[in-house]
Formats: sequence, C-alpha cells, structure tokens
Amino acid sequence: MALLGTLCITISFILSLYSILGSLISINLKTEGLKISARWSSYLTFPVISIGIFLLVYSFVTHDFSIKYVYNHSNLLMEPIYTWVAIYAGNEGSLLYISTVISLGSLLSIKSLQKKIPESVPHITIIMMGILSFFLGVMLFLADPFSLLEFQVQDGRGINPLLKHPGMFTHPPLLMAGLATISIPFAITTGMLISGNYTDKGTEFIRVTTLIIWLMLGIGLLLGSWWAYTILGWGGYWAWDPIENVGLMPWLVLTALIHSLIVQRRRGMFRLWNLVLINIAFVLSQFGMFINRGGPVVSVHSFAASTLGYIFLTFMILSIIFPLIIFLWKYSELLNSRKIDSFLSKESSFLINNFLLLAITFVTLWGLVFPLFSELFGKEPVTVGTPYYNSVNGPLLLILILLMSIGPILPWKEGSTKSFIRSIKFPFATSVFCMIICLVFLSNNFLAVLAFSSVSLVFATILQEWIIGTRNRIKHFKENIIIAFIKLLNGNRTKHGGYIVHLSILMLAMGIIGTNFYQIKADHVLLKNKLFNFQNYQIELTSIETKNFADRIERVAKFNIYKNQSSEQTNNSKKITELEGSNALYPSFNMASVRAGIHSTIIEDLYIVPSEFLGDDKLLIRISINPFISWLWFAGPIFFLGAIFTLWPRTEKH
Repeated sequence: MALLGTLCITISFILSLYSILGSLISINLKTEGLKISARWSSYLTFPVISIGIFLLVYSFVTHDFSIKYVYNHSNLLMEPIYTWVAIYAGNEGSLLYISTVISLGSLLSIKSLQKKIPESVPHITIIMMGILSFFLGVMLFLADPFSLLEFQVQDGRGINPLLKHPGMFTHPPLLMAGLATISIPFAITTGMLISGNYTDKGTEFIRVTTLIIWLMLGIGLLLGSWWAYTILGWGGYWAWDPIENVGLMPWLVLTALIHSLIVQRRRGMFRLWNLVLINIAFVLSQFGMFINRGGPVVSVHSFAASTLGYIFLTFMILSIIFPLIIFLWKYSELLNSRKIDSFLSKESSFLINNFLLLAITFVTLWGLVFPLFSELFGKEPVTVGTPYYNSVNGPLLLILILLMSIGPILPWKEGSTKSFIRSIKFPFATSVFCMIICLVFLSNNFLAVLAFSSVSLVFATILQEWIIGTRNRIKHFKENIIIAFIKLLNGNRTKHGGYIVHLSILMLAMGIIGTNFYQIKADHVLLKNKLFNFQNYQIELTSIETKNFADRIERVAKFNIYKNQSSEQTNNSKKITELEGSNALYPSFNMASVRAGIHSTIIEDLYIVPSEFLGDDKLLIRISINPFISWLWFAGPIFFLGAIFTLWPRTEKH
C-alpha cells in the first residue's frame, strides 16, 4: 500500500513536469498536438493524486501502522469518523491534501478557460503545474506520507486531542484549500499577462473563483473561532494567533479584490490595481504556508517542528520575485487612461475601501513579523500581543464599517453633495437614535457607543436601499411587496448578495463589540451544592466525576444554572439549564483538552470553564458573561447565503 501511494505521488510529479515542458515547447514551436498532450497531462494529475489520498484513507481505516504517518496520527482507539481529520493532521498528509486541491482547481480552471482564452491556457498550465510540482516534489523527496516506519508496532500514537472536535472536520481543510487555491487567479492573470492577452475576457471567471476562495477562507476562519471558543478554554474566540493571522490577511486582500473587480467589470478601471492585489494575496498565501510548516513563529495551530521551513521560505521568495519581474516587464501594457471622475462616487469609495483593507493587512503582518526583526537586531524577541492589534486595527475597522454605509448610496462616475445628503438623512437619523439608546441603556463608553451607532448606520443604509427599490417595483410593475422584494434581489445578485454579506459583517461586529467592551470575567472556587451568585445568575456545582479511558483521564463537572428573576431579590431565581464542563488529560501527548459549559442566548453566553479540580467536592472555575457572542455564529450562515446568492448563475432570457 505504501509503495502504491508513493508511486501515485511520483506519477503525478512526472505528469506535472511533462505538462510544464510540453506547454513550453508547444508555445515556442506552435505544435498543437503537444499543447493538447500537455494540457491532458495536467488533467491526469488529479485522478492520480486522488488515488493516492484514497490509499492513505484506506491505510488509516485498516490501521496500517507500518506507515509512519498513520502511526503518528491514529491508533486503534480512534473513532473511524476522525480518519478525515487525521489525513491533514500532520505535514505530510496536509501536503497531499493541498496537492489534491490544487490539481482539482487546475483541472476545472484550465478546462473552463480553454474556450474563453485558449491562447493563454498553455501559460496558465505552466504556472499551475509549476506550483503543483513544488508541493509534489516536497512530498516525494522530503515529506512522503507513505514512508515506512523503521520498527514494528501494534498500535499508533493517536490523533492530537485538540483535533477531536466537530469544527476540525471543516476548519483546517477550508483554510488550507483557500490558501492553496489563491494560486488559481494568480496563475490566470499572470498567464494572460505573459501571453500578451491581459484583457477583461477572464475577469468573470477570476471574480467567481475569487469569491469561492474568499468564501472558503471566511467560513474556515469563523469555524476556527468557534473551535477556539469551545475547546481551548480561555473564553475567547480570536487571539490574533499567527496562524489565524496568515488566514485572515489573504482574506482581507481578496475582500479588496472582490470590490475592485466590480469596478473593472463596470467601468474597465483598476486593471493594474487588481493584478497587484492578486499578487499580494498569492504571496501572503505562500507566507501562510511557510509560517505553518516549520516557520519561526510559534502557534497553537501550527504543525510540530519541521525541517520544511527553509524550503517554503525559498518558494515564498520566488513567489515574490517571479510576479514582480512579469509586472515590471508588462507594466506599460497595464496602464489605463481612465480616471476616477469624482470623490463622491462608487469608484472612489471602493478604492478607499481597498486602502483600508490593505492597511489592516499590513498592520497585522507587521505585528506578526516584528518579533522576528526584534530578535534579529536585538538581544531578545519583543512579542506583540492582542492590545497592539486591537488598538491599531480597531479604529481602521470602525472606519471601514462607516464606509460600508456610504458606498451603497453613491452613484457610479459622479455624484452631487445634494443627492448624497438626501440619501444619508435616514441612516444618519437612525444612527443618532441608536447612539442615544446606547447612552441611556448601556454605558457611556465612547468607542462602544460609536461602534454600535456605526453598525446601525450601515444597517439603515441597506434597509433604505431595499425599501426604495421594492417601492419602485411596486409602483412601476404593480407587484405585491414580497414578489417585488424577491425580484429586486434577483435583479442584481452581485449588489444584493453583497448587501447580505454586509449584514453578516454587521452581525460579526455586534459580537466583537459586545465581547470586547462588555465581557465580565471572574475566577471562583465552587463548593458542591453551594450556590454562587454571578451577575444575574446563580451557579450550583452538583457533581464531579472522574472517568478513566485508555487514552485519557477525564474529569467532568456538572452544574445547575439559575437565573435571577429580579435584580432586588437574589433568592427569587428559576432554574434555566444544566451545564457540563470537562478537563481531559492525554498522558501520551502531555496535553489537556478543556470543554467549557456554555449557555447561549441571543443576548449573551454564560461560559464556565473547569480550570482546576481541587477535590471531589471543590472546583476552581473561570466564568464569564460574553454579550452578543452568539451573533458571531449566526453570522456564518448569513455570510454563506450572501456569497452563494452572489455566485448563483442567472438564467439568460432570449
């Protein structure tokens, strides 16, 4: 089985090299047959690699511990359902997964573009196969997932305990697939540029591809936050961890790209700028690969110590040099005489949006690499923590939200101050009303009040757009309100799908504002059957149980939760739920896995972590109230719905 798996990687590697050489020769000698042969060779890499990944799955299912990777990431006790997670639990398997994703993306992209831009396909094939051959070469010579164990064993080490979570079925593969497939728009634009065919023909395909990648990264990041919130036991969901950041940065750049591609489609502008954004996103994706695979930055998410860091660093440097050379070579062909007509226009707002997103990206990047520079030029590394990111990125994100309220009401080309003031009246009045409500009922924290009022400003803008559009359809087409609204949304899916995504961003903002400004935390020792008053809740420890398993020792605490019915009478309480929190120790990994007890409502979460078991009837807990945090998780389906609505193909009427 191991030999067959390695053979699949070898054949795929040879196919990718043949595709590169065949495409190069066909370009120079104009040989159609060789061009077709090279293209089909690139297609074949996917089924061959797929056989390889199937063989690895089979090895996990049959407990073939003669394969080192299977031994390191599974054991006889591992539930079969975690086989999928084990595939990408380590460097070697994740590289096989990434190679599979890239080969699939290449197949779909090259096949789709063959009819749209056939003259650029050989160049695109060379770039895609070049990237794929790098990953295949790393596996073949340095990190073979099918390498054999030097000694015989009856059982494996087991899967990392932190990966035994529902979020791990989708969070890592989505992030890895997103980072890997950024190579697709990069290969397309670079291939078109080299072939002298950088036109708007491939713009729609790049837009759709970028949206899919952006959706994968966005959902992956959100699932990662949910995983951190439920299993790491620190009460938060985002700590600006290096691996979180290397997933976030390309997503921010792709967000900028999606907006500026709209301008390119509508006005034929930003062509050069969009190329720059794609190149930045690609470099950042390779930077993420480097950090996650033996890079110098330590993270709870990264793989164990690896010797691959310098290999990926070299590839990242090449990914900077290669597009830069092509860009400088073709710079004169990219210049566009069209300019922004007015500051009060959609084009202008999209460009400012781009600059803000890039500013947040580079602030995050600087925080990530600053410890490395401080260590290089100083005696000790200076770490950059959450306060830096919050204090610098916080205001930039707030300005970005404010801009989300202005963009929709601005026209294309040129707008007037008078029409802008008329359009902003209702959203501004709503924002002022929200500010007053926050000052009266929440607090006088200026930043929190400003943030909530900014969210209401954007929401009112979107609502106004939908109300005006629906009312116009009712007036002109005599439709009822529901039909008018549905047809309004369906009439411009890019625009209104974007509004739906904006609503999900507002929901994320609500959760972030609530937890950052109004979270309440405490540590307390609970005694069994004794009530502990915490804000408007009463917590009772009902039992502590120790469970011994073959791979772990698990201690489980159970709680009764009561809610005070009035603020004056703390004894007037009603039982609302029972919670269970656990702390499991895995001796073979020297690792603990914590599961918090969480009671969620739309207003707040009650979050209880069993920090330390002090006996059979005494427990140290970390308890917190996290306002509006459930809005973060509700945002996920809305975000997905908005992106899918934007992507859904329209039926052309002839």
